[in-house]
Amino acid sequence: MITAELKYDLQGLDPRRWNTTLLEVVLAATMVLIVSFGFAEPIFKIASQVTIFAFIIRPALIRNPVIWFGLAAIATISLILTLTSADNHKYLFVYWLWVVFFAVAVRNEPLAERVLRSNARFFLVFVFLLAALQKVLSPSYMSGEMFAIRLLTDHRFEAFAQLLGVDPGLFSSAKVAFVQLKSPLTEFVENTILVPSTEYVNTLAIWITWYDLSIQIAIGVLFAIRRQFTDILGHVCLLFFIFTTYIPAPVIGFGWTLAIYGFATTKGRFPRFAVVYVVAFISILLYQLPWRAWVTYW
Repeated sequence: MITAELKYDLQGLDPRRWNTTLLEVVLAATMVLIVSFGFAEPIFKIASQVTIFAFIIRPALIRNPVIWFGLAAIATISLILTLTSADNHKYLFVYWLWVVFFAVAVRNEPLAERVLRSNARFFLVFVFLLAALQKVLSPSYMSGEMFAIRLLTDHRFEAFAQLLGVDPGLFSSAKVAFVQLKSPLTEFVENTILVPSTEYVNTLAIWITWYDLSIQIAIGVLFAIRRQFTDILGHVCLLFFIFTTYIPAPVIGFGWTLAIYGFATTKGRFPRFAVVYVVAFISILLYQLPWRAWVTYW
């Protein structure tokens, strides 16, 4: 009967019936990270494309440690080739590939899961607390200057700033000032300029600065304590950070990496949080829509 078939299909959608292991999900998510948010170096792009094709043809290869060793090694080479220009999260990306390699290489599911969970927690504590320390030691960050400059001169933040009510005319003025600074025909005392701004922009930058610093310290400290209650609070903060930060900040690969860490530390322990991290994966992909162009156009 149609009703019986429909009931059976709906039962198949019940998450409680999914038997996907932590290792399988992390390997799949890491492969998305590799293909979509990895290095632009030709050697790495070709290796990742060949690998994903091999996984499609023969899915069992996703558990082959030789392949993951090759990907981690090529990523390391790519990082060395771009050492002076690579973003900070690219270092984290390479570290995580080596973690995945070791998890696959042990060929023991419980041990592999422990490797993933322990390293995911370590990175959450290390990355957020180290980033917070670096920011506290930076006068330009603590004064709000960094975010003020970002809001006015970084085209990636222009749409976000406009949504927050920043006058679009300030963007053009700031860009003109920076073009003049870079011009060899124009001289400035000590190569400095005064970027056109307003009190509202400065206040906004201060609020963003303290939000960014506070939530990063909270995430690092909560996961460092290693208690169930603090872990729950840590995941709430981390999910809030992921869902909000990567709308204005287009560092999508870093957001995806954090979502992998969060999922790895919740799968099998906090099932509902694990589901929310899956939603976070989808949201991060949707953040790539050209909404910035739509905002600035209108």
